[in-house]
Amino acid sequence: MVRLESHSGLGACSCVNIFMRAGFLLFFLASALIGSEEPVSVPTVTPAEAATHEGKEVKVKGRVEGQKTTAKGSTYLNFGAKYPNHVFSCVLRAKDFPSAPPSFEGKEVEVTGVIKMYEGKPSMDISSLDQIHVIEEPAATAPESKPSEPAS
Repeated sequence: MVRLESHSGLGACSCVNIFMRAGFLLFFLASALIGSEEPVSVPTVTPAEAATHEGKEVKVKGRVEGQKTTAKGSTYLNFGAKYPNHVFSCVLRAKDFPSAPPSFEGKEVEVTGVIKMYEGKPSMDISSLDQIHVIEEPAATAPESKPSEPAS
């Protein structure tokens, strides 16, 4: 009887070990490629365009024309005009803001979130001040100068 022996030095365990290492390497490379994708950009829209993006995450850029805090502590930012003639609003609920949020009235801001419709108008829930980026502060009004009178 002839006995055949393998002299390659690779047994069954070594082959499995090589395949496992190759699998881990492929998994690592695939994870690195997936993780390096560019983040999906969020479109920027005007307050008047917000209604056409219902259910989607967007940035709405515009001037806060009115800000009102209710007796229950929720704050509303109205864009396009003051309530009830606004075209878009943001709601900052009291549960998310135990202390009153800063005033944004008159400021050009960009708010990021998901558009929903409320009473026929687009709205966005704001749960963090990180969702609001102030672009432009309102212009300071200079006191009117009175014409100087000639010295007597």
